Amino acid sequence: MFKHLVIYTFFYACACFAQIVNPVTIDATSDSLVRAGEVVNIEISAKMEKQWKIYSIYKIVDGPLPTEINIKGDIISEIGKVIEPEPIKEYDPGFDVTSFYHKGNTLFSSQVLLKDDLPPGNYEISVMTYYQVCNERLCYPPVEKNNVVKVQVEPGEPRIEKTTLTSLKKNHYGKNGLSSFLNLIIIAVGGAILSWVMPCVYPMIPIIISFFGKVSEDKNIGRSSVAALYGLGIAGTFIFIGLLVSFLSWGVEDAAVQTGYANIGNFIATNAWLNLALGVLFIFFALWMFGIINVNVTGALLSKTDQAGQNAKNAYLGSFILGVAFAITSFSCTVPVVGMLLVVAASGTATGLFTSLVGMTIYGVVFAFPFVILSLFPSSLEKLPRSGIWMEKAKVVFGFIELAAAVKFLWVPDIEWGIGFLPRSVVLSLFLLIGLCLIAYLSNLFSFQGSDVNDQKSISYIGIIVTLVVLAPIALSLFSGPTYHYSGLPRFADELIEAMVPPPPTEDEIAIKEGWYVDDYDGALEEAKKQGKPLFIDFTGIYCANCRVMERRIFPLENIKNHFDNMVLTRLYVDKKDSLSSVYAQMQFEIYKTATQPYYVVLDPSNESTLVDTGGYIPNGFDKFLSRGLEKFNSKNMD
Repeated sequence: MFKHLVIYTFFYACACFAQIVNPVTIDATSDSLVRAGEVVNIEISAKMEKQWKIYSIYKIVDGPLPTEINIKGDIISEIGKVIEPEPIKEYDPGFDVTSFYHKGNTLFSSQVLLKDDLPPGNYEISVMTYYQVCNERLCYPPVEKNNVVKVQVEPGEPRIEKTTLTSLKKNHYGKNGLSSFLNLIIIAVGGAILSWVMPCVYPMIPIIISFFGKVSEDKNIGRSSVAALYGLGIAGTFIFIGLLVSFLSWGVEDAAVQTGYANIGNFIATNAWLNLALGVLFIFFALWMFGIINVNVTGALLSKTDQAGQNAKNAYLGSFILGVAFAITSFSCTVPVVGMLLVVAASGTATGLFTSLVGMTIYGVVFAFPFVILSLFPSSLEKLPRSGIWMEKAKVVFGFIELAAAVKFLWVPDIEWGIGFLPRSVVLSLFLLIGLCLIAYLSNLFSFQGSDVNDQKSISYIGIIVTLVVLAPIALSLFSGPTYHYSGLPRFADELIEAMVPPPPTEDEIAIKEGWYVDDYDGALEEAKKQGKPLFIDFTGIYCANCRVMERRIFPLENIKNHFDNMVLTRLYVDKKDSLSSVYAQMQFEIYKTATQPYYVVLDPSNESTLVDTGGYIPNGFDKFLSRGLEKFNSKNMD
């Protein structure tokens, strides 16, 4: 810590005493003669002597400030990505990190598409370059350089070969497509592994065990084939949705339409009718496992009166359908990663189609893997004793899990339709009641099997203890009105509860009292301009568990609140079923090319330009993110 302090002090002391011209020269040039509706190529050159360096735009590490290039102009219809050459990767002793930088003469490039209704004439496009320059001994304070390029629009119809932004189809590093592709694979694999422990996948596990346990009893059915089809049902669902979004978006340029396609994952996770159907289905499964409904769930799939071949066909089809049902059921938790891949799919290009296909395939296969293994596991039940009350007890315990899952799905249509039967407090109460009933059952106070309770001498102490541990955070939350959230919960318990219960009823009201603008971007922007402060945007969602955890565990921290005091704060919901949420969802997708929440942005209110942006659950780096946004805002306003 002391070492870093000495280094930073030395760097900036040198910068203050060295009264020389900043050693970087920034110039911008463009095509001088074009037609309305055509693409303009813009090149930005940074010239410096060999001992100086500026840092990469996209490969960012803690410490040195990344370079930023923003292009603006009233004549612009669309802006392509800024392309930078492959940066140099090297250990930086000044910041004590491995950094990515450019030195010597460096050429950046981008493209803009002009509006198609421009009359002939001379126009200007502004190019803002923000950078920090360092050498081995010192760093200059960050500088913003503004250049203006001249564009002459001549008469004539736009030429077809000059109407496409080719820079949109390239990745950030030009030739380094492999890097971007590897990042996609890492995100898909990591997201799938993270999805394994999400609470939305738990309700289907008892059904998997029950179904495949029954399948394992039939010697005419190939267990490996059935398990493979089950995995295909899971992975194939994600792949199909990605391909569907890609084909629907093919050639579509309308941002509102693309936003709708990119948010199809949110639609599946929050659709009232789909969640109602799932809730009813899980109630049916619970009653079946309790023995109240005496129906063979696999029914004709495994009927002994059918021919063996017909049994096999039905079992194969059933396993595939079960896999599809499992994928749909899990969407409430898998949508953050799937949503990112759907944004790629919604680009409507061949590149987007291929990238989405690869990403969805990797995600689906990795996500399905442990559940395919689980589907093979019931075959080992043949080695276990068939007699004993333990199997019936396990089935009933699964029934209570299905009942809790039904409550989770049923509160979604309750919110969407404004019924009000299942607010957060009621849902928590129902979970608590289901858990207490399970404890009573495990204590042999009642039975679903019709046998005398006294014949069941063993009490499931381990099951009771586990149930009590699960119920503790639920009870603490229930008795923590009016928000029904207990602040002392471990993070995992907090995330689990938020994924299973409706949002708190009063937290937005509390936020408004604390100065937040909720679903009021225009009001927040106006206030930020008036106060001369940067604008902090929290793109959030009703059904976003990580959003709630960030808002409760990170936002109240002292260092975060100190940063927030220097900003105007707004919370924008993107998943409400109203026109305002549609506008905010489109705003997020169009500007930041993402459809997942939470997503955080710090804006300069004077021109609504993005200072910094990031997304996800980021407890360790959030203060640095806010600090960087404030530094950039203050630096721009000092010039």
